[in-house]
Amino acid sequence: MVKYLNSISIDLLIHCGDWDMPFTMRSLVGAKFPIKSVLGNGDPDIQKFQYQLQNLEILKGTELDIQPRMQDFIIDDKRVCVFHGDDTSISKLVVDSQLYDLFCIGHNHQYSVSQKGKTTVVNPGSFVGFKIENGVEPINMVIYDTEKGSTQKIDLEEDIGDF
Repeated sequence: MVKYLNSISIDLLIHCGDWDMPFTMRSLVGAKFPIKSVLGNGDPDIQKFQYQLQNLEILKGTELDIQPRMQDFIIDDKRVCVFHGDDTSISKLVVDSQLYDLFCIGHNHQYSVSQKGKTTVVNPGSFVGFKIENGVEPINMVIYDTEKGSTQKIDLEEDIGDF
């Protein structure tokens, strides 16, 4: 998967939390792009986690910015908020504020894209293909084009296979 992302020259990977799955980290080894993320409801204490990340030899050189609850940044003149999505009242406040062009959430691991006023709300689904409630889920990601303000769903197994 990282080979594919490196080949299409993405500018940034946004991860919406739940790093606790061991294969999540392994799937990003060799990334040539920065990663912005938040922790999920199942993730460990941020200080302990960041210490572990800084000492993982396989991630040396990876530009990784993980915040405990929320990220707020601008890329290509688009204001972006990243939140795990485990508190629906916070998600509603973010969307209702209309401060953001893009709002990325995860938590339920189910793909969805919707438009609420000026805000595109994206849940890319499962990055690793596992959901505790019912086992295997499709492995998805969403590409957001900052110039067009458009999204494209990528099924990592069907669309790119063993790339």
